[in-house]
Amino acid sequence: MFVRFSLYTRKEIWEILHPDGKPYPNGGDFLTGYTSFGNILTVFPTIGVSGRTGDDYDNEYFPDTEKLLWYGKTGSHSKQPNIAGIIDNTLEPHFFVRWDDKPTFTYLGVGKVILYEDGATTKKGTAIKFLFQMTDPSSGIAEDGVQEASANETPSYGRKISAVVNRYERDPEYRRKCLEHYGYDCQICGFSFKDVYGELGDKFCHVHHIEPVSETGGEVITDPTQDLIPVCPNCHAMLHRQRPAMKPDELRKLLGSKSAEKS
Repeated sequence: MFVRFSLYTRKEIWEILHPDGKPYPNGGDFLTGYTSFGNILTVFPTIGVSGRTGDDYDNEYFPDTEKLLWYGKTGSHSKQPNIAGIIDNTLEPHFFVRWDDKPTFTYLGVGKVILYEDGATTKKGTAIKFLFQMTDPSSGIAEDGVQEASANETPSYGRKISAVVNRYERDPEYRRKCLEHYGYDCQICGFSFKDVYGELGDKFCHVHHIEPVSETGGEVITDPTQDLIPVCPNCHAMLHRQRPAMKPDELRKLLGSKSAEKS
């Protein structure tokens, strides 16, 4: 339904949840807090900035462990229906987060409760506090472009972890800034998922780390517009066909020469 670490406006989220064309609301909880749609609960935390109601909670996302610290609205507690639904797993909380005052949110995935606390202190009173483990609701191959298990270059904005296969934890804020700067077309071959697949391919692309850690001598602070680049899965795979990974300009030249040979 939603692609993890992709950007969505509230209206886009509403339209995905209402394929029947139900009109977008002019007010209500969907615009200011959390709302349930069947067993789905949409949650819109802000981190480091105030929300639409002016509240500024100490929400925090930890990209190295993919955990989210989240406070409910002021006065919220474990007996309220939506909150109780999160705790007893009858509601599936989908988190859309923003770090600025722009209208787009980064989809972090579904939160699995690690712990919660009633009566936590906030700047405007008390609220329930949760610590969630963020998970991908899909069961398929990671759609956010994580590197293959055979890749030996760990991105500077993540650390290698062991799971069923090796993957890399990513800071979605870096990914968001990269895609916001370049857009979602492949920066090597120009492939557009939206042009080819329509709505299904909208706001989808892999993100490649240009300089492997093995070349930079260790972890560095990433500039999302200089060190990251959107690429299609084909180009992403070709970049990692050699060690160290091929540079984007090299692949562009190779692609250009092959195109010239065919013409």
